[in-house]
Amino acid sequence: MSNKDTRSAEQQGTFLSFAKDSALAYWQQRDGRERRLLLVAFLVVAAAIIYSVLIDPALSGRVELQKQVPQLRQQVAEMAELSKQSAQLNTSMAENIPAITREAVEASLVHWAVKPQTLAVSDDVVRVQLSSIAYAGLMEWLLEMQKSARLTVDDARVTALPETGMVSATLTLRQQRNAS
Repeated sequence: MSNKDTRSAEQQGTFLSFAKDSALAYWQQRDGRERRLLLVAFLVVAAAIIYSVLIDPALSGRVELQKQVPQLRQQVAEMAELSKQSAQLNTSMAENIPAITREAVEASLVHWAVKPQTLAVSDDVVRVQLSSIAYAGLMEWLLEMQKSARLTVDDARVTALPETGMVSATLTLRQQRNAS
């Protein structure tokens, strides 16, 4: 501890002992009746502070929460109903998606003016090899197939070509027919 810290601690100790001595002298100068009145006043002020800081916020918070509970229960019931509706929609959407066919994939590729090098469709799996396609066009076609036929990419090998923005791609797509 440095001298400065020691002096600061001594000054604080001196101040506290001075305050204690002053308060004790003041208390001893009072007669019994004044001491009782001061003690009662101190207890009333302490009780008011405790009530305003600890008890009142707890009571008012409890009342607020009791007011909010019915609203929260209503919101939970609404969310449960929306969840049921969502599950029903997922089930009905999965039932309404026809199995993917070679003709559907070819029609989609023709719509995007893409000629596949090879195309194979079996069960819910589509394998397509594209020799030269714009990368943006490939992404848009994949997005369309995802939305219209629920095809997701299982495997993709994309190679950049010397022409800017052009790629060759070999894709394996799988149709998601169950509500997952």
